[in-house]
Amino acid sequence: MFTAIHDQLPITTRVLMGASDELRRHWLAIVAVVATTALALTYGLRSTAGRAAIGRLQMGLPIVREIFIRLYLTQTLRVMGLSLTHGVPLTDALAACRDVVRNEIYRRLLRHVERQVQEGSGLASGFQDSPYIPRLAQQMITTGEETGSLPRTLARLADHYEVELQRKLETFSRLAEPVMLLIMGVVVGLVVSSLILPIFKLSRAVS
Repeated sequence: MFTAIHDQLPITTRVLMGASDELRRHWLAIVAVVATTALALTYGLRSTAGRAAIGRLQMGLPIVREIFIRLYLTQTLRVMGLSLTHGVPLTDALAACRDVVRNEIYRRLLRHVERQVQEGSGLASGFQDSPYIPRLAQQMITTGEETGSLPRTLARLADHYEVELQRKLETFSRLAEPVMLLIMGVVVGLVVSSLILPIFKLSRAVS
């Protein structure tokens, strides 16, 4: 019956019917393409270039950037604070931080800081002018080095940014929920309208 009034159907209904026909006819090819694409993406994202691309994306998106910066900063400060408290050399502590952090861009920063420390410039010098290190952290690390209380300063900074991270995550979740509901509402509304509107057109055609 729908085929009989095909030209009178809403565009959303015609798209839905066409997609349904394609899925029924070529489902095996579609599954194969999706699986191949997923495997290619997985392999690509695990490569060095893929990890760097993900790192740039994490550090570039406006809201996500603030979350990931605080996550990696908290991990770095926590590992360094615990390591220095237990007598681990600073260069070894920075190497341990690189093993913890999974962002390739942030790991490059840690390698830069490690080179600065090896050259005798100090931890604070390596973190200076980095867009991924907040000004407060730079100032506190400088003060900690000058006063000889760097392990305790790093631990306090880790606590501070961990609290900030929780706040950012809560804010992000509050923003994401209405957006997800809106998207789901639009999708469900389109599907329902694609099914209901043709019934009204069909009833008018029959009458």
